[in-house]
Amino acid sequence: MSNRATTAAKGRPKKSYARGKSRKEDPEAMILWMPDETFCEEMSEWVDSPEGQLWLDMSDTLEVPLKHVGLDVRQRKFLWPDAKRLDLDQSVRRINQQYPDFPEDKIEEFLIYWIHVPTGLNFTQNHRFEFAVAAAAGAVD
Repeated sequence: MSNRATTAAKGRPKKSYARGKSRKEDPEAMILWMPDETFCEEMSEWVDSPEGQLWLDMSDTLEVPLKHVGLDVRQRKFLWPDAKRLDLDQSVRRINQQYPDFPEDKIEEFLIYWIHVPTGLNFTQNHRFEFAVAAAAGAVD
């Protein structure tokens, strides 16, 4: 009996939920982070501020053009669809020429934020990417 029970137990994943409940039965198991009231108030105030509105406008406006931009983190270049390889400052100027209502310092901030949000990377690639981005951001400051 123990041999069969041991084999069956090894084949099943261990439950790590509280008291053996499934995720559906234990909603707390699904919560990774719950913002507190202060955070929500501060975020709401920021969104309603001129700076927050500018950031939201930039997000909405730049979402499509940046969708087609790649990154070469080793050479610290943005790979624009027209085959231009531009550094951060050149990319900021390029965007500012197309959207003069966006201040260059805010565009730079936005691009640095944008490169910190990669998609489709495995753990190792993400770790290398974050290291390269940190090195590039250090060069920017």
